Amino acid sequence: MEQAEKAIEAFVKAGDNRDVAALENILHPCFQNIQDGFFDEKGIFVFSKSDYIDLIRTKRFGGSPRSLVINSMEQSGNMAIAQTTLESAYLIFHSLIICIRDTGDWKIINNTPTIQVK
Repeated sequence: MEQAEKAIEAFVKAGDNRDVAALENILHPCFQNIQDGFFDEKGIFVFSKSDYIDLIRTKRFGGSPRSLVINSMEQSGNMAIAQTTLESAYLIFHSLIICIRDTGDWKIINNTPTIQVK
């Protein structure tokens, strides 16, 4: 489980630092970010790996350091599911993050955040 936790930490750090190269490495090719609302827009938004990286690259996402608390984590074989809380100066994210072990490495395949403005 420690390796899956490190993958989650790397994912969060890459977003905080807008490190596109690190995201390319840590996100699974089938990665999806699913969230309810997108800034002032209402509704469900699903972003692919390339969409998510573009949001980081164009500075619409990321760039604010966040604390990370892994509230719970369960691993079953090649899958790990974590309930996390990430907090920046402006936002709190309660995220379900799913990791899978793919060719020996842990990759993030899903991030489903609930976002609160502070």
